Amino acid sequence: MQITPLTGSHDRQGFDCGRDELNIWLRQVARQHQTKGLSKTFVATLDAEPSRICGYYALTLAELEGRHLPLAWRKKLPQRIPGVRLGRLAVDVRHHGKGLGELLLMDALHRAQRIQVEAGGVGLFVDAIDERAAGYYQRFGFQCAPDNALLLFLPTQILA
Repeated sequence: MQITPLTGSHDRQGFDCGRDELNIWLRQVARQHQTKGLSKTFVATLDAEPSRICGYYALTLAELEGRHLPLAWRKKLPQRIPGVRLGRLAVDVRHHGKGLGELLLMDALHRAQRIQVEAGGVGLFVDAIDERAAGYYQRFGFQCAPDNALLLFLPTQILA
C-alpha cells in the first residue's frame, strides 16, 4: 500500500466509502481544489492496482479563532491561530475494518507535523462528518471545540 497525492490517473469514480457526500467530494471537487491550491488530497492505493483508490484524506492550511480551542489553549494563544486542517478522510467499503483509516490518519499527522516544522502552526484541526467520526478522532487524542463537537484539535506537541 502506498499513499501519494491524487492525480488524474486515479479512478475516483470507482471509490465508494458508503457516504455520498464523501464520494461526491472525491469525484467532483478534490481535483479542482488541488488545481486551485485550496487543498491537497492524498490517496491510498495497492501496489498491484495503482489506479484504484482504497482511501483518501485532504489537507489544507487553516486559521481558526481561538474561541474554538479548549480553554487551556485559548489562554496561551492569540485570537487567530494557524494550523493544518484535515477536511476529509474516507476508506472504501472494500477496505473497512482493516486499519486503513488509522494508516491514513497517521500519514496525515506526519504531513501536518512536517508542515508545522517548516511554517509554524499550533496543531491539526479536523472537521468530523458526524459524532461517530468525532469519537474516532478522540481515540487518537483529538479534543472537541467547546462550541462545536464536530470540530476537533490535536496540539502540535502531540504530533512531535
